[in-house]
Amino acid sequence: MQPGTVEAGQAGLAALALRLLEREPPRGPVMEPGRYQPGSLPACLARLCRPDVPADGPALASLCLKYAFAYVHPDRAHEDVSLEEATLLCGRFVRRRSGCRSLEGRDALRRLLLHHGFALQMLLDLPKTVHLLAALLAGTPRTDPGRPFLGCDLGSGTGILLLGQHLLARRRGWEATSLWGVEHLPHVAAQADGLLRSLGVGRVLSGDATVSAIYNNLPQGNLACLTNETLPSRGRRLYKEPFPRISAALFASLGKRLAGAVFLPEAVWVADRQGRSWLRLAPENAFAGEGPGKPARLYYMADVELGGRRFPADGTGEEHAGLLAPPWREALGRRW
Repeated sequence: MQPGTVEAGQAGLAALALRLLEREPPRGPVMEPGRYQPGSLPACLARLCRPDVPADGPALASLCLKYAFAYVHPDRAHEDVSLEEATLLCGRFVRRRSGCRSLEGRDALRRLLLHHGFALQMLLDLPKTVHLLAALLAGTPRTDPGRPFLGCDLGSGTGILLLGQHLLARRRGWEATSLWGVEHLPHVAAQADGLLRSLGVGRVLSGDATVSAIYNNLPQGNLACLTNETLPSRGRRLYKEPFPRISAALFASLGKRLAGAVFLPEAVWVADRQGRSWLRLAPENAFAGEGPGKPARLYYMADVELGGRRFPADGTGEEHAGLLAPPWREALGRRW
């Protein structure tokens, strides 16, 4: 057998092996067709900025799907994306590692889905994302309404919570906003920054939110809103994610400028392994504390407070689970 024939045979075997790994995504639309709202991303955003328009689960879930599509396909951000196209994107994302028929020959798209996988996973867990957005929109900033609405999102990922801050500001009557995100992965920061700038929402900086100096880039004035969901899963030690270090740097740098801000989460509950010692971490203690013999960062993640209610961290979004069609709930429900 000629060398070229051997190499061709090996390549064919490799292709067949990869094909064996392929699985098709769940069948059917990701949302019920009657609940998915029509319109382009900018049109849906403008509609939800009006306080007389209900920011209910279907509206927020539709916004998130359109935003995810625009994040992956920024050249189509102003199109009215159909539910079929949004579902196709979700299917490709779910099968980005093992492959599927709709990803064949789309190597650049598959690389983007892989390289932005963590950020997109957070966004596309629609029940949890909608829960976070709804809790954010229930907040009431206590800052001067005569000054621009200054907001910051730490660990921004796709920037979806900055979009939520934009909605909060508009629905509460602010016309002028200054919204800033910090994301440590440069390629994710660049993608989110480009999309949010095109929507006229805000900016995402590439940087380390655990370093106090990063906050010197913020405009002057008191913050109206601060979001930071860099939390570990329930049952993991708090230090496994940068939430404690970000909080320490944030409060050391901004201090009293945070006094009137809406926070998301509003509080975090951590416990020792036995569940006998609990700490509530909130703005009033700079999301820090110490229990018997050890600091909060060594405690285990347990609960969060959102919209004035306390939930187990892994229970976030449960009341919105019905937004996803049943076959998609397990595939996309992996935020924390």
